[in-house]
Amino acid sequence: MTTKSTFFKYLFLLLSALVFLSTPLTALAQVEEITKTPSLERDAEDIEEYPNAELPDNYPQELLDWYAANMDARSYVVVDVETNRILAEEQAFVPYPIASMSKILAVYLIYKEIEAGTISLDTMVTVPQDIEDYLSFNPELSAVGLHAGVEYSVEDLIYGIMMLSGNDATSTMMWELFGDEQTAVQKIREQLLDWGLVDFEFYTTSGVPNMYIPEEWWMPGSNENSENRLSAADVALVAQYIVEEFPQILDVSSTVEYVFMEGTDYESVFTTSNLLLPGMAYGRSGTTGLKSGLTDAAGRTFVATINENDRDLIVVSMGLFDRADGLQVSSYWEIEILLDGLLDYPDMYQNEDLPTNMRLTRAEREAELASLEEEESQASQVEESVELENRRDNPITNFMRSIFNFFQ
Repeated sequence: MTTKSTFFKYLFLLLSALVFLSTPLTALAQVEEITKTPSLERDAEDIEEYPNAELPDNYPQELLDWYAANMDARSYVVVDVETNRILAEEQAFVPYPIASMSKILAVYLIYKEIEAGTISLDTMVTVPQDIEDYLSFNPELSAVGLHAGVEYSVEDLIYGIMMLSGNDATSTMMWELFGDEQTAVQKIREQLLDWGLVDFEFYTTSGVPNMYIPEEWWMPGSNENSENRLSAADVALVAQYIVEEFPQILDVSSTVEYVFMEGTDYESVFTTSNLLLPGMAYGRSGTTGLKSGLTDAAGRTFVATINENDRDLIVVSMGLFDRADGLQVSSYWEIEILLDGLLDYPDMYQNEDLPTNMRLTRAEREAELASLEEEESQASQVEESVELENRRDNPITNFMRSIFNFFQ
């Protein structure tokens, strides 16, 4: 590689790295009215800014036609875990509201603190009064129904987050670990950046829109319509990181029934809402998780982890809204459609032309930048050495050298 080409390669990647490293942790707050249907104006802007992934020319047209005729989700993706190749997609890289799928990030941070020894599954956590006042018994929000002043175990709260999508359980755990909602959200944002994600919005630990919580909980620069956003491809990547690092989350998400606060006055039985688990309404063998979500702006969303044909897959369906004729739709059925379509193509993952959802992590970017800096330094040293040698090899220096040699 020439010095010139090395310089321009270095300059390009340096600028790319600087853009990544300087991305504000607050992300870009965008205003959107929360309605029962998606904002078509905003969606049109998103689609124009984020084109679909480029599927290869040899991608089966029959499969594209199948999805076009049967899928109702606004965006979706199917990712092969081992290769990170995208087996099916629609607007997979467009950031949309993700609702309670956000909660898997909160659980990830809980497991990190358990691994660090800060807490354990048996640690007892007391519910703050604000959690009860604003989250526990609001009929518009999903909640466990936690009572202020009562102690709950970390394990019970994790099941409350994953099985009942408890906004109260999520904030209770995040406040216990990080002090308040804003600090916990900042921790989540930093984790997303560490994984190499930069095109996101994150405002609450649970995915509840700002309009349902007190203004003093809001992140700086946000407003009542602010809501967590990620693309389907990035949700799949987040789920992959979480499951790989803490596979015990699948033990929770695959549980059909759980006895909460067993042996106390607050004992109750949780039943899974994941209808893809074996034995449930849309039961599918190999399903292990993971998390649903629903808000007016997000529609119905779901991220599923499943093993089919000896392949681990992550499937994300986002933006599913009831049809104009009143017919209710199901995220579970959407995921069934996606997986059924792929049954006839069990070797799709082997297609090396498929796009992937991989991102360079922050550490990888920094290492790449350091490597480029070292490469540029070495190239500069070589260039200086050549210039110095050239300055020594000229008629005058050669004449003087011959004189000194004569008198030796």
